[in-house]
Amino acid sequence: MTAPPIAGQMRVFALECFPDPGADPSVVMIVCALSEQEAIQIAFDHPNASQYKAVSLSKSKKHKKAPGMVAGVHGFVSWPAFKALG
Repeated sequence: MTAPPIAGQMRVFALECFPDPGADPSVVMIVCALSEQEAIQIAFDHPNASQYKAVSLSKSKKHKKAPGMVAGVHGFVSWPAFKALG
């Protein structure tokens, strides 16, 4: 299990968005934020959020340090690609 984020340290989170009709279920939203709660709020503030009924951290709750990154949605990527970033 990954260590919890340190307060005030930017992290990158992989979020699953439900449902996204016709979307590839292995694709996750990449969000930079200071906390899990902030990451979920940023996801719901995204223009595509009207398509989602729920947003959750990906199953493993894997997050990574992201020094120098700005909070916000940074795109969408397949879960295997995100995991491969190490």
